[in-house]
Amino acid sequence: MKTNLIFTLLFIALGCSENKSFESIPCSTSDISENNNLRQIFKPCPQFIYQAKYWDENYNLISDEYISIMATGKDWEHQPESQDEIVIQYDFKENQIDKIDRFNINSQLTHSWEEKTTTGIIENGNLTWMHPIRQNQYNFTEIAPFPSVNFPLETGKEWESNLNIHEGWGDWSNSEINNQYKVISKDSIQLSIGNLEAWHIGSIGYAKFGNSYHDFWYNVDYGFVKMIIKNYKNQLLKFELVEVIE
Repeated sequence: MKTNLIFTLLFIALGCSENKSFESIPCSTSDISENNNLRQIFKPCPQFIYQAKYWDENYNLISDEYISIMATGKDWEHQPESQDEIVIQYDFKENQIDKIDRFNINSQLTHSWEEKTTTGIIENGNLTWMHPIRQNQYNFTEIAPFPSVNFPLETGKEWESNLNIHEGWGDWSNSEINNQYKVISKDSIQLSIGNLEAWHIGSIGYAKFGNSYHDFWYNVDYGFVKMIIKNYKNQLLKFELVEVIE
């Protein structure tokens, strides 16, 4: 499988913010789940804070903000039989919306900006999988391979998945994406929360409108600690875990 090691392009240092501001989300460690999720990484109540940096095709910074992810302890209402609910919060600045929207690569996709959304994750021992962080300026993550690992992990392992995009997605509507994954290596990576061992997975989403590339690193304690996506317009997006609040 051909892999695109886009992580080598990123040499910009990770900065810190003094202005992270997120709503307090109700959660419970005692709810009885109907599904088979293990809840080892996505345990209810710990808050995962990511820094999100987004660049144009010439590596000019478009936005730099923080995102919070927290499992609530509930089943996700849309697929309660298989997915747990997580709440994603976006710490964007209102006065930056018009500027950022000019870089939207899907001219036919209209959307409102959201400060808080809910979605689902799967963590069942055979698979750890999550819907991408896809609101606001990040909507193109929907057409990249989703964060996903199939166990057991070993260097060289490959798998694939398909995604059908239906109506309502503008230029991407009524299309099929073939996602191919490969385990590249097990790395020691330095993050602001410390030095972590993580599996590096390279993936490509093949689509009629262009290919998307997603390199991500998976840690057994914190899950998807680093995600780098390059879309078919050569824009670059990096999510990196910077804090875990127990």
